[in-house]
Amino acid sequence: MSRGLSPAFVITQACAHSAPTSGNEYKVVNWLRAAAILAQIDPVAAGYLELDAAGHLRLPALRSLGSIDLLASGQMNLLAEYTLHNLSDADFTYSGPAVTTAQVILQTLASRYGYDPANASVYNNQYRNPALSFLTGERILFCTAARDSRACKRNSTSCGRRA
Repeated sequence: MSRGLSPAFVITQACAHSAPTSGNEYKVVNWLRAAAILAQIDPVAAGYLELDAAGHLRLPALRSLGSIDLLASGQMNLLAEYTLHNLSDADFTYSGPAVTTAQVILQTLASRYGYDPANASVYNNQYRNPALSFLTGERILFCTAARDSRACKRNSTSCGRRA
């Protein structure tokens, strides 16, 4: 917003974690409101939001959506890219659990590389965090699930001490 990016682009980015459909438009509207506060701009004047007849902030009518008052009909102003971008960010259904599982895997392998999970500071800063940063939880889980112990060991030793 502070860079003057187009409303369609900014709104699409705001839809990453929730599509504005199925009653979730308010989430995107509130994220846009917060961004406008940080950018110190009026989101309505800049075209990022609009007021409906009841005075509620809503997503604006962009492109040809403005030719029909969808808000007056109880609908929202929806561009396809809002929901498509939300879907493109949907890896969280795997990545979140993968990181949780990878932490268990790393804890199990830690002693092979000279790390003690009970020594949290050393374990986290010198082993777990680098492993998750360089390899990712998904890769650690893929590798373990494939039972490719050579690849797991090769990947792990690049992040930690060799046993």
